[in-house]
Amino acid sequence: MHFETIEDIILQHSTRGMDKIQNRFPTQHCHKAVEAFLAQPKGVVFIYTGFYVAGFAETDGPIGAYFLAKTFKTLGYQPIIITDTFCEGYFEPFETIYIPLVGLDDAGYEALLETYKPMCHLSIERCGQNKEGRYLNSRGVDIKEFTAPVDELFKRGNAHAISIAIGDGGNEVGMGSFEEVLSVKEDFFDYCVVPSDFPIIASVSNWGGYGFIAELEKRLHVSLLPSFEEVDAYLELIVSKGSVDGIKRESVKSVDGKEWRIEKEILEALQHYAKG
Repeated sequence: MHFETIEDIILQHSTRGMDKIQNRFPTQHCHKAVEAFLAQPKGVVFIYTGFYVAGFAETDGPIGAYFLAKTFKTLGYQPIIITDTFCEGYFEPFETIYIPLVGLDDAGYEALLETYKPMCHLSIERCGQNKEGRYLNSRGVDIKEFTAPVDELFKRGNAHAISIAIGDGGNEVGMGSFEEVLSVKEDFFDYCVVPSDFPIIASVSNWGGYGFIAELEKRLHVSLLPSFEEVDAYLELIVSKGSVDGIKRESVKSVDGKEWRIEKEILEALQHYAKG
């Protein structure tokens, strides 16, 4: 099957309305994000991820974050993961900063920005606050007590550097950029109000991460995309640490309730796109 854009690939099998956002904003989101990213001087990239589900971090998000970190490292950037302790041990050997559940004070956030001076803030599948300051999951449950407010760092950082954000439901950091759709569509009972400079939507947020990598590969002519076998091995690793499927709410080898074979189809389609 031939796909014209990355969005044609990563918005397949949509179950949470992202295809409707794409209809309203028919943009090549990955292309725009990569173009802006490559226009910046190389440096530190803060990668935000980790969505609390049933006592653990879900499998969507960390996978994409890990392979984005590998990609940035290969290209000469310094990736640093920003998350909370529900993702403890997920991202070796990359430097990881665990934000406490109660958050930091203003001086703490500013100290991180001053110390590392990130050139980009990239969030992938990280729950963000709604207009009432709550952190709602896809079931409408407030998980604020289990969600470190890393979006406060994201917002502060975006005042000094570009931001990219990947989401698949509207309640993730960065999806506030689509507020005009999310606030009126009955499909979206709640949404994150934190915007991003370059939002990317996908049916599964990991796929959005792969899409960003595929666009980098196409632009730079460097092999960057992970193989299905690499992704499968990493999923097995984080599941062994307790990571759960966000839909099934079980520690099993799947993501967002979708058949795992689909992951291979998405990766192969992106590999074909990147080389074509």
